[in-house]
Amino acid sequence: MVLLSIILSGYIWGSDTRFSRMEQDSNQPAIKKNVGQKSLREIYTPTQVFYYRDKQLYQAYDAKRNLTLEFSKFTKKLEGHKINKIKSNSTFYRQLLHDEKYFQLTFPDQITISLFLPRANKYLDGEFNRIFVSTKDKKYLYLGDDRNNTLYRVYANVSFKNLYKHIQKAASQIPISLEKLKDGFCVSYNKDQQMAIYSYLTYKETDAYFVYKLLDSGNPTQRNADDYIAYYNGIYQRLVAYKKTHNYEFVDYQQNKIPNTTTKMLTDSLFYVRKICLNEPDLRFFDASNNTISYQKFVEEYPVFLPEDNNVRAKVTFTRSCMQINFNSLDLRIPIPTNGAKQELQATDKIIDKLLQAGYKKSYLEKIIIGYKVCHDNNKTSNLIDLIPTYYIKINGRWHSLDAWLNNNYEVHIPASQQGGISNGF
Repeated sequence: MVLLSIILSGYIWGSDTRFSRMEQDSNQPAIKKNVGQKSLREIYTPTQVFYYRDKQLYQAYDAKRNLTLEFSKFTKKLEGHKINKIKSNSTFYRQLLHDEKYFQLTFPDQITISLFLPRANKYLDGEFNRIFVSTKDKKYLYLGDDRNNTLYRVYANVSFKNLYKHIQKAASQIPISLEKLKDGFCVSYNKDQQMAIYSYLTYKETDAYFVYKLLDSGNPTQRNADDYIAYYNGIYQRLVAYKKTHNYEFVDYQQNKIPNTTTKMLTDSLFYVRKICLNEPDLRFFDASNNTISYQKFVEEYPVFLPEDNNVRAKVTFTRSCMQINFNSLDLRIPIPTNGAKQELQATDKIIDKLLQAGYKKSYLEKIIIGYKVCHDNNKTSNLIDLIPTYYIKINGRWHSLDAWLNNNYEVHIPASQQGGISNGF
C-alpha cells in the first residue's frame, strides 16, 4: 500500500497539467464576481433523488449514471418567465410529498429560483430545496420550500420519461420515509444500513500556494506562533494557516458589505471559493445560514466532513466589517481499492431516540443526514484516509457527528418561541 501511494503521489505531484491549471487560474480577473452558468449549475445541484414504488418511497442512486446531472441537462433551458407561485399549506405540501405520481430531487439546503432559472424575471429570490417532477405530465414541475410549504409551478414542456426509467433501474434502492424537523423534511432510514467505507489518496497544498492565491501582495509580512502562522497584506488582508490541522482562515477587510440578495450572497461566496481554487468535480453547495455559505465535497451522494469543529471543506461568511473564508487544504484525489469493509448505521428513529435520551429536544433538531467522516488510519501513510459513514446532526446552526453531540457538552441556545415540539413525519 505504501509503495502504491508513493507511485500515485509521484504521478499527481509531478503532473505538468496540475501546475498548468494553477497558472491559468492565477490569470483570472479577481474584480468581476462572475463564475459562469456552467459552474453555478455544477455547484448548486440536487444531490439526492427519491421516487415511489408500490406506495413506498425509495432513495435512488446509481454510481454509473449521474441522475441529478441528467436532470440538470434537461432543465437548463427552461423559460424562467413561465413561473407562478401557487397557494399552499402544510396539508397540501404533505400530500404532494406523498404523491406517487411525482419523483423528487432535493438540494442540501435552499437555493434561489434565479440560480435554477437564469431567465427568470419574477420571484428571483424565491427559495426552494425540493423539486417535484411528474412521472406522467411533462407540462409542469414544482419547486418546494420545506421550511414554509411554499410552492412554485414552472412551465417545463420537457419529458422526463427516460430519466424516470433510469431512476427506477438505479443500482441502489433504499426504502425511506420523511421526518419533519425544524428546517424541513429529512430522510429517515427505516432499517439499519450497511454502508461502504472508502479510502482515498489525499493531497494538501502548501501555505505558499494560498498566500499567492489570496493575498494581493508579492511581499506579505509574516508572524509565527505555536499553533499557526499568520500572513498579512498591510492592514486589510490576513491569512492564518493553522499547523497540523491544515485549516486556513482568510479575512479581507476591504470586502465589508453583506450582499443585498440571497442570490448574490450565493454567487459571491462561490467566487471566493473559486479564488482559492477548490475545483474538485464533486464540490457542492451544502448549507446557508446567518450570512454564511458552506461547501462540501460529496462522495456517493453523501457529504464528506473533516475532523474537528471546522468540518466543512469551505465556508464564506459576510459581515459589515469583513469577508471571511474558512477552509481546509485536504483534497481527495484518488480512490484506493478496499477490501469491501462496511459500517453499520442504525435506523434514523433510533438516532433520534438517542438524542432525546441525551437531553436534546425534538425542536432542537434542524437536520439529520448521513455523511462521511474523514479518519486517518495509524497504519497508513499520512496522505491516505478512510471515509467512515456517520450520522451528522445540525443543532443551533452547527454541524457535528452523532458521537460529538452525545459525548460533548455543547451549549444549545434556542429562543423561547421555538421551544415547542415539532410534528413527526408521515
